[in-house]
Amino acid sequence: MTEKKDHTVRGIEHRFRDLTADVREERLVRYVIHQIDCGRHVEDIVNDAYVTEHLDVVARERILEHAEVIKALEQRIRRQFAGYGDSVGGPEACGGDQDSAGRASDDQLPDL
Repeated sequence: MTEKKDHTVRGIEHRFRDLTADVREERLVRYVIHQIDCGRHVEDIVNDAYVTEHLDVVARERILEHAEVIKALEQRIRRQFAGYGDSVGGPEACGGDQDSAGRASDDQLPDL
């Protein structure tokens, strides 16, 4: 009878361990997203003591593949590059269209 009880207890402990792993991972995903929004570099976030205490190397790599983390990274990149188009200038800054900008006309090119 104790053997059956031990088996049941181990099953319950296993279920709770699975639940806590999911909760822990979700908290770490939220932490990583928050740190990305604060402007920290991803490598610094993954090597942060808070993250390394709770996740092994494989889990840290897996968390970077999480859809919400990828979305946060994409949004950060968009925000960073949003104003660059205006500061660099378009094709007009070169005095022509994008295809001919900085090149000689076709009649000035040597024959091959």
